[in-house]
Amino acid sequence: MSELEWLDIFGDNLVSLLQETRMSQRELADATGLSEATISYYIHKRKIPSLKAIINIAYAFSITVDELIDFGDMIR
Repeated sequence: MSELEWLDIFGDNLVSLLQETRMSQRELADATGLSEATISYYIHKRKIPSLKAIINIAYAFSITVDELIDFGDMIR
């Protein structure tokens, strides 16, 4: 899986989680300590999140990291 493919999957997963939980970007930003702009970059697939951001986002949704992202069979 390429970096761009992973970014696409992550962005889609984030949008789905926001919709399922009815959480706003602002609420997620507040819960994670990230800026609302950063959350928007992730949603629009313009920025790759740091490991710390991924962990904080998973925590905010009360899910595990592997529920948030798909590592696929291989990362190149």
